[in-house]
This record gives sequence, structure tokens and C-alpha cells, in this order.
Amino acid sequence: MRKLRTAFAGALLVLAALIPVTPAAAAAPAGTNLQLMSWNMCDSQRASWNCAGYGTFADKLAIIKSQVANNYVQAMLLQEICENDLTTLMGQLGSGWSKNFAPYYYSNNGVLTNSRCGEDNSSRQDRYGTAIVIHAGLSNPQIIETTQPWNGQNSVQQCATATYFDNIRLCNLHISRYGVNPDHPTWDYADDQLAEVKAVVDQYDHVAFGGDLNVVPPDWAGDSSRDWVWPAGLYWNGTTGYRECDQSDATNPLRTGRSTTVWGVKFDHIFSTQPWRWCGVIDTAYSDHSVVVYSMKIA
Repeated sequence: MRKLRTAFAGALLVLAALIPVTPAAAAAPAGTNLQLMSWNMCDSQRASWNCAGYGTFADKLAIIKSQVANNYVQAMLLQEICENDLTTLMGQLGSGWSKNFAPYYYSNNGVLTNSRCGEDNSSRQDRYGTAIVIHAGLSNPQIIETTQPWNGQNSVQQCATATYFDNIRLCNLHISRYGVNPDHPTWDYADDQLAEVKAVVDQYDHVAFGGDLNVVPPDWAGDSSRDWVWPAGLYWNGTTGYRECDQSDATNPLRTGRSTTVWGVKFDHIFSTQPWRWCGVIDTAYSDHSVVVYSMKIA
């Protein structure tokens, strides 16, 4: 189904076209691995985001720092993070880390306003969005233009290059949930957005991408209602596609995995072209989503 997109989307496409994509020199020596973490942090202080029961940012910060210390995470795809909290995170991580923030918007008949961390009348007026955080060099940040509702919450997809890790392109995704458009609650934007993301990531030989996709895998037991939103060639099927973190057997690749949410379903995915080493799904009381860590071989 063809959907209307916000007026801002065209501007994003122009911006993306102007961003240079020439990578810096690769620096990763033989034997280098990358642990890439994805987490929807549920960091909002707005009641409508339903995050009040999932701890403070200090609690969430401790989870991230533990993954850096214990699982040697060197890059992060973070969804639903407040911009001021991202600044705090960067101060806690220390030197050598870089970030790129991309805000969410709310569209009212195509007029976009920043999604705020706090309520409209609160002191928290910093923006809410996604972040890519990388150790040892970040370059060429880019917004992927995707179809968004004319009315309703607009999500964001962004990419950046991890320069030390053989210039692998990392893309952070937050696909629109089903029913996001209040005027057309049966319209599904995931098919358009996933196809648009695939068109971008297909341009790179070395890429890892994922986040909160708001849709279960194609082989998820008992729910095939939205299998049609997955574009052909995205999810590894033994012949084509990208291997997902929880596909431990590449020769018999069931397209499913462990639950990553409090609702008992897998919404959080990470895909990569790089050789698979291990996949971690870490439950936490401080979000409605689990932490996912994909360990891959880089060089």
C-alpha cells in the first residue's frame, strides 16, 4: 500500500545525498572482533511512552557500562534515548567514544515537531531519538529517508561508519509500530521502511544494521500475520539475505530467535555481513526491551 510521507522526508533525502561517503583508512589488525549492542532504552519521561516503570537513567547507564566492561561492547545502536542523557553517557564512557544523535518527530498533517524527553510543561525539553555510539572513530553519519505517517509518531533510521573496525557501516533502525497513524490505524509502514533500509544497506560490502523493528521474525511460531512486511533477501534463508544475531546455525537458518521484549516476542534484531561469533540476549528490569549483543569477526 502506498502511504503519504511527511514533507520533511524529502529534505532528509537531499541531506543524505550531500553527505560524503568516502571512508577513512581502515585500521583494524588481523584478529579484530566487534561486539555491537542494540537496545531500546525506554528512556522517555512522557507518560505516553509508558517508560515510568523501568527505572532511572542511572539504572540504564549501569546496564550499558556493564556491557562495555563485561562483553567488550565497542559500538551501540540505541533507541528511545533522551539527548541530555546521551551527553551523560558519553561523559561516563570516557575518551575515544563518538556519537551521532537523530531525533524523533511527531507529525500533525505534515507539520513536524521534536519529540521531547519530558512532558510539554516539564523542565525536560531535550529531544528524544536514537543514537549510534562507536569506540575508536565515527564518520559519515547519515539519515535514511523512509516513508513516515502524515499524522502520528515519526521514527528514524540512521547510519554511521565505524572507522577502526574496517570501516563497517552501522545502521540504527526504529521501524514504525503497527497502527502508528491515528487516521489510518490499519496502515502498516514496516514494509516500506524495511525495503527502503535494505536498498541502502545493500550498497555496502561490510555492514551491520538493526534495532527495534516492531515486527517478529518471519518464522515466529503462531504469528504469520505480518510476514509480508519482510522484503525478499533481507532475512538470511540459507541462500540469500543477512544473517541475524540469533541465527546460530547458518546451514539451517530458522528465521526466529529468543524473545527480546516483556511481551514475549522478538522485536529486536541485528543483521550483519560479517562472520558470526556469538549472540547475547540480556534481560533487564530497566526497559521493556532486552539488550542484544552481536559479536562478529571484523579482520
